[in-house]
Amino acid sequence: MKSKKRLISIFMFIIIIFLSLGMYSRKYDFLPIDASKISNYDNDRVVFQRVEKYIDLSRDSSFESLLIIKDRKMFLMTDGYDSPYDAKSRKVKAEIQKLYSEQESDIVWTNKINGKPDYIQIMDRRAQVMNNGNEEFVSTNFGTFYKSIRDKFIKEHVDKFHQIMRNRREADFYIDRKALPRPIYLEEVSKYEDKLYTFVKARSADGSMYSCEDTDGDGVTETFIVNARDGFNWGYKSGPDIIFIFKNTDKDIETLIGKLANEAVFGSVEDEKEMVETFPKDKDISDLIKWLTPKEQYIK
Repeated sequence: MKSKKRLISIFMFIIIIFLSLGMYSRKYDFLPIDASKISNYDNDRVVFQRVEKYIDLSRDSSFESLLIIKDRKMFLMTDGYDSPYDAKSRKVKAEIQKLYSEQESDIVWTNKINGKPDYIQIMDRRAQVMNNGNEEFVSTNFGTFYKSIRDKFIKEHVDKFHQIMRNRREADFYIDRKALPRPIYLEEVSKYEDKLYTFVKARSADGSMYSCEDTDGDGVTETFIVNARDGFNWGYKSGPDIIFIFKNTDKDIETLIGKLANEAVFGSVEDEKEMVETFPKDKDISDLIKWLTPKEQYIK
């Protein structure tokens, strides 16, 4: 009987956790980058997207894209590319045949991220120069370049976010932390370590908005966003226009962004070192105490 109650409690806890994560996790509008719909190609720019979370069947739930605009040419590379037309056809077919699975999006969006770019589109202004969806061709010729530029691009913005953290008083720095629900059934409450949802956002000197999110309270940042908000887009509600990493599980990217939310709250190793080096010296505070406590001057 006790084991049955325990199973029910565990089941209820899983449901509550699932609902609470959905409640705390922020909603983000986005569209996969479409080079043919870019609003402006006159200015050089780099944009990166990575999505690993099912939102709805109308959007791909596993892809990453790197867009480079240079000298009015656009280079778009994607890992996990699914043709929207093919995905729509699969969705219609699934509905007709009443095909469903635990992960319905897997039926519609069949191509998943695997670490190898499988699609490239090159445009000179609005004229298409290349459109190739052969994974072997794309990964062989552009795979090394793709990963190198991707990681360097993310790191530059992570470094900038660290700078904003160190100057947080001038950056409209905001931290939101909420305790996640505890398990309903706890044998040893005293040993349970509470988990906290963490969301951080800040504004850089150029007006760009930076934000990161740790949804499940495991200390690992899964979502990192940079948005210039300068009008650049590829459609209505196309989403963040510099970086949009949503629900990341890739270890290489985690190495770059994984500590951001935690560092925003507790400080980085560099912050700790700086605090130790700039901590007031004993003599300085002793002199301050004497200055703040002047001795009485008696008149003889």
